[in-house]
Amino acid sequence: MRASAVRGLLIYWPDYKCRRSIAISGDRWPDDVRLSDIEPLFTCRACGKKGAHVRPDFNWNRTVLAS
Repeated sequence: MRASAVRGLLIYWPDYKCRRSIAISGDRWPDDVRLSDIEPLFTCRACGKKGAHVRPDFNWNRTVLAS
């Protein structure tokens, strides 16, 4: 995960009834973990569906400048 410069993760449940998503830090997992390995670990708190799609969030540490 870190070899690809991934620090943040986008977690989402693509169920047509729920469609929840969240952005979280990926720092809790070791450097060599694959995103597909952690997908089954997530459960939606709203609908209870187990398993999620996990994608890298390359903009995790991006600073938004105020105008």
